[in-house]
Amino acid sequence: ARDVAPPLAVVPAQLPAGVAAFVGRTAYLSRLDALLRDGADERHDPTIVTITGTAGVGKTSLALRWAHHARRSFPDGQLYVDLRGFDPEATSASPSEVLHAFLHALQVPAQRIPAMPAAQSSLFRSLLTDRRMLIVLDNAQNADQVRPLLPGAAGSMVVITSRNRLSSLTVIEGAHPMHVDLLTTGEARKLLANRLGAERAGAEPDAVDEIISHCSRLPLALAIVAARAAANPGFPLAVIANELRAARGGLDAFDGDETFTGVRAVFSWSYRALDPRAARLFRLLSLHPGPD
Repeated sequence: ARDVAPPLAVVPAQLPAGVAAFVGRTAYLSRLDALLRDGADERHDPTIVTITGTAGVGKTSLALRWAHHARRSFPDGQLYVDLRGFDPEATSASPSEVLHAFLHALQVPAQRIPAMPAAQSSLFRSLLTDRRMLIVLDNAQNADQVRPLLPGAAGSMVVITSRNRLSSLTVIEGAHPMHVDLLTTGEARKLLANRLGAERAGAEPDAVDEIISHCSRLPLALAIVAARAAANPGFPLAVIANELRAARGGLDAFDGDETFTGVRAVFSWSYRALDPRAARLFRLLSLHPGPD
């Protein structure tokens, strides 16, 4: 049996609320469950999972859904941070900034937190030894941003979300990669039914399918359109489908009232993070004629 670290006076429980009307993703959730079971075996290394995918595909909602489901498997607590890797309005979180917050959550007095980032990371790993904690590192920009935040021994599990593949974490740290795809058509229908009510969605199945098509089965886009429809309960869904059709594939019809609920804005953050050569390639690809 593993040694037990001294209990914390206050067990960290930092997971934010999950996304409303979560649907599907059963294969991904099952795989995370399997990795949790495998990580419970006698191992020398922590279990690390990278959840990657395009903007708006639901990486964070998946990570939080599973984390809330699995939190009782981590009696020493759950740590969470938004690393702001693609936030246009704030700089990305530095490892030192995050370590300060995590060490504080682990009840290290401010005067005992080392000034040097490497020493902070060493202290963090020491405190996690013989503890069973879940660490969710959301919206990571690259592997260097998360490496100092990784435990050094088995027992804890780390779930990282990013729009980038973070392949070096798989190569060096043995992370388990999980690339999230679009919703299936059935999952997209269920999302709209959950948000709008089964009766309203069931009354206009053709309009629902057209909305799903125009939203490209992206959860964020579907949620924004559903919010608009819910705010206008007298609107036929066919009217909203026509509005999306009139947009001719543009993203303006998807824009929410706030920065974080505008699909155009969310995709632009990924574009701004590209280096100049990759950004030019992205612009050239957008000129290629296609079905959209």
